[in-house]
Amino acid sequence: MVRFSGLKPPYKKVPPKWLPAYEAHIRTVEGQVAIVAAWVLLITVIFYQFSHELRLAHRPDLWLTELFFRIPVLLSTSLTLLSHYTGKPLCQSRYLLRAMGLSVMVMILGLFLIHYNGRTADTYQIINGMVISFFGVAILSVRGSKEWWLMFALPLTVFALVTSAQGLALSELLPFMFDPLVMMVIGIVTSEALRQLRAGEFLARQQLREQATTDQLTGLLNRRAMHTLLEQEHSRAQRYGTTHSLILGDLDRFKRVNDRYGHDIGDTVLKEAAKRLSSHMRAQDVLCRWGGEEILILLPETDLAGAMHVAEKVRRSLADEPMLAGEHSIPQTISLGVTSCHGDDDIENAIKRADDALYKAKDGGRNRTEAIAPP
Repeated sequence: MVRFSGLKPPYKKVPPKWLPAYEAHIRTVEGQVAIVAAWVLLITVIFYQFSHELRLAHRPDLWLTELFFRIPVLLSTSLTLLSHYTGKPLCQSRYLLRAMGLSVMVMILGLFLIHYNGRTADTYQIINGMVISFFGVAILSVRGSKEWWLMFALPLTVFALVTSAQGLALSELLPFMFDPLVMMVIGIVTSEALRQLRAGEFLARQQLREQATTDQLTGLLNRRAMHTLLEQEHSRAQRYGTTHSLILGDLDRFKRVNDRYGHDIGDTVLKEAAKRLSSHMRAQDVLCRWGGEEILILLPETDLAGAMHVAEKVRRSLADEPMLAGEHSIPQTISLGVTSCHGDDDIENAIKRADDALYKAKDGGRNRTEAIAPP
């Protein structure tokens, strides 16, 4: 049995932590697809409505009937373009895509029924239109199988019921439906391939972004990423007059751990410390590896008293229980410096106050929390 070990599937399941970002990415793709599809459909439908004389089977008497079936397409495409160009979305792009897809299916299946007379020559052009439409509707299904049932199963089921009510046998229609159904399958496969490519591209981009902003050892944010978040929080504080706090921490006598047990054990202690500290963070709090064995915590909308409470929980999470690293049980404590910041404060000054408070905790005997209030 031959194994292609070097080949990997183009799509991997999106991790839960990236699902909100992936959903936002899909909504962006849906918006782009919706605009392109709306223009293509609008131009195509109008052209076909006013080009009866160019067709092999010219039926002027069906002009109004054809317009009736094309009106839903014109309405859904117009709504999509109106939402986009006015900057006031009247509906989410996913629903606009579904509306366009369903209206195209209703239109093309309805036109087939009014033009069908059992003769291949007379239905040639409408079959070509079905082939193009089935493929195009499949491409509109950005979310994959969730859309296919709605786009195809529902309209084709209604179509089968209508044809049965008209006394048309399935065996009679199948030769005319064969090519459109094959193109539907091809479109679905193409749509799924595009979906997997989009997911793969998204994962690769997220992984690169995470590598650029994450400390590889602990999994915490790195200093560069933290600076960006500090600036954002500082701007928000200036705008809304809120208060946020900083906690700067340093593992006590960590150099002794590396010297006594080796750097591998030291790395294990760092990772365990990061894990314990993270367990005491709220969803809006941010924890980063500031450098070496230093950590920095950003607490949005938290005053100095609240930050001291968090700092004490963080300190106890390390001090109350030794860390298991290999065969070793290692007691590890942390010293913490706390300060709060207002909108008119300076980021560098705030970090300097937290650093001064940290040195105060170190000088006071370590394994303690000290605070310096803002001026």
